[in-house]
Amino acid sequence: MELLKTAPKRAMAVTPHPDDCEGGCGGALAKWVKESGTVGSVVMCTSGNKGTGDREMTPDRLAATRQVEQRAASDLIGIDDVVFLAHPDGGLEDSELFRSQVTREIRRFKPDLILCIDPYRSTTHTHRDHRKSGQVALDAAFSYAWSYQHFPEQITEEGLEPHRVTQAFLWGSEEPDVFVDIEPYLDVKVDALGAHASQMSSTREERLERIKTNSSRHKEISGLDYAEGFRRITFNLGSLDWQLLHT
Repeated sequence: MELLKTAPKRAMAVTPHPDDCEGGCGGALAKWVKESGTVGSVVMCTSGNKGTGDREMTPDRLAATRQVEQRAASDLIGIDDVVFLAHPDGGLEDSELFRSQVTREIRRFKPDLILCIDPYRSTTHTHRDHRKSGQVALDAAFSYAWSYQHFPEQITEEGLEPHRVTQAFLWGSEEPDVFVDIEPYLDVKVDALGAHASQMSSTREERLERIKTNSSRHKEISGLDYAEGFRRITFNLGSLDWQLLHT
C-alpha cells in the first residue's frame, strides 16, 4: 500500500462514458493539475448516447449534450485536451479500430501515466463498456504504443512516434494499492460530476455525501479520510526489449 505523494507530468484518462472519469479519478486529476502542474487528457471512448430513461430524447441529441457536459466537467478539473472517439454506448468492442485509436492518442499525447477502469473483477460485475475500455487502454500502452511494428501508418503517414507509458492506475478496483488524498478537492469532484446534468437527479448535497461515503471506504487501510484508490500496474518494457533481441 502506498500513499502517493508525487504527481505525473502527463496523465491520460481512458474512460468509457461521460462522467466515469470524474467519478473514478476526478479528485486525483484535479489535485495533480492544480498542485503539480500535471497536463491531463481525457479520451472518451463512447458517446454515452444510451444513457437516459427519457423516451423523448434521441441518441444523437443526447450524444451532443453529453459532449458539452464532458467539456464543462473537464474544464472544472483543469483539463483542456478531450478526445471523443464516439463509439456507441453499450457497443464498445475490443477491435483493431479501437486499439489503434487509443494507441494513436497515447502516441500523440505521450502520457507517463494512464488511468482507466480496472477490467478485472472476481466478486462484482461492471458495465461491458467499462471492461472493454480498461482492457484496450492497458493493451495499447503495454503492447502497441511503444512498438514501431504496430499501426506503423501512424508513424509513416501521420508523423507520430512510438511512446512508452510508465504505468497505469486502475480505478474501480476491488484491491486498490495506491491512494491519493482528495479531501481538498471534494468540491471540485462534486461540481465536475454535477456538470453532467443529463445524468444527475441528485442535489449537490446528496452528491457530496455519496462521494464522501465512497472515498472513505478505505480509511482503515490508507489512513486518509477521503481518498481515491487505484490498482497500479508498472509496464516493465525493458524486459520486452531483451526478449525481442533474443528471439
